[in-house]
Amino acid sequence: MKKNKLGYYFIKEFLKNYLSILLAFGLIIWITQAVRLLDLIGEDGNSIKTYFLYILSIIPKYFSKISLIIFFISFVITISKFEDHNELRALWFSGLEKKKFINYLISSSIIFIIVLVIVRCFVVPYFSNYSKYLLLNSGVGAIGPLLKQNNFNNPLKKITIYIGKKNQINELEDIILFEDSADIKKTIIAKSGVVINENNKNLLVLVEGSIQEERKDKKISILDFDKTTLDLSQYNKKTVDYYKFNEMFFFELIKRFNDKNDSQLTNIIGELNDRIIMPLFIPSLILLACFLIITNKEIINNNFLKIIIFTYGITIIIISEILLDLSSKNLYASLFLYVTPFLFLIINWVLLNYFLNRENIKS
Repeated sequence: MKKNKLGYYFIKEFLKNYLSILLAFGLIIWITQAVRLLDLIGEDGNSIKTYFLYILSIIPKYFSKISLIIFFISFVITISKFEDHNELRALWFSGLEKKKFINYLISSSIIFIIVLVIVRCFVVPYFSNYSKYLLLNSGVGAIGPLLKQNNFNNPLKKITIYIGKKNQINELEDIILFEDSADIKKTIIAKSGVVINENNKNLLVLVEGSIQEERKDKKISILDFDKTTLDLSQYNKKTVDYYKFNEMFFFELIKRFNDKNDSQLTNIIGELNDRIIMPLFIPSLILLACFLIITNKEIINNNFLKIIIFTYGITIIIISEILLDLSSKNLYASLFLYVTPFLFLIINWVLLNYFLNRENIKS
C-alpha cells in the first residue's frame, strides 16, 4: 500500500507539471493564432462574436497538437526534480524496486493513451467541426470596412464590387457591381451609394445608375434607376464550404475508411493514424525518461545525460511526425508507422534492462 502511494505521488507531481506546461505553451500558441486570425473580421467579414467563438473552439486542437512533446518534457522535468531533491532515493529506500517502479509507470501510461485517444478522436474533432460550422452558418458582419476604394472587392461569393472613392462613413462613388450565378449575369453601375446595417442586414443603397441583366437565353435587359437597395445578406461569405479531415467526426471517418473505393482513402488513414497511433509513442518516451533513474551518475555527467535523452526523445517525435505525414500519401508508410511505437518500446526496454542489470551487479 505504501509503495502504491509513492507511485501515486509521483504521478500526481507529473500531472501538475504536465498541465502547467501544456497550459503555458498552449496559450502562447493559441494567442499567436488568435492574432493571425483577425483576418476573419477584417477580410472575411465575420462578426466579432463569430470570431471569438471560433478562436475559443480551436483551443483543443492546438493543445492536442503539442500534447505528445509536452508529455515527454514534463516527464523528464518531473524525474529531474525528484532526483535533485533526493526524493527518488527515498522511494528506493522505502523498498520500492526500480523495475517495479518502471513497470508501474508503463502500466499507468495506458490510462494516458486512452485519454489522449479519446480527446483526439472525439473532443478535438467536435470543436473543429463546430469551428467550421461557425464560419459556414454565421451571418456576414459589417461589410463596409471590407470595401476598398479604387479596387475590385470580392468579400462575398458570386459578386465583385468596384469602388472608385470611399469616405470614413462608407459613402461610395463610382460603383460597379458584377454578379455571376448559374441563372443570371448582372452588372450594376451607380454614381454613388452607401453601405448601411439595418436589422443585422448589410444593405447597399445605390443612387443614379443602371442594371444590365443577361439571362440563360442570352437576352439582355437594361433598367435605369434613381435609387435601389441591394441586400448583401443574401450572399454567403467566401469561406471554404467543405469539411477537412481533421474536422470530421470519428465515425464518419470510419465509414469512409470502410469504403475502399474512396479516392481519398490514404488521407483518411493518415487522419486516423494521427488520432489513434500517435499516442502509442507515450510508453517508449516514458522508458527513455527512466534512464535518468538507473544510470550511474559517476560514469556519465547528469546534464550531458539529459541532453542525450532529450535529443533522443525529440528524434522519436520527429520520426513519428514524418511517418504520420507519409502515411497520408503511402500505405506502406502507414504500416511502418504502426510498427515504430513498439520498435522504440522494445529498444528502450532492452537498453534499460541492460543498464539496470549492470547497476545491480556493481551494487
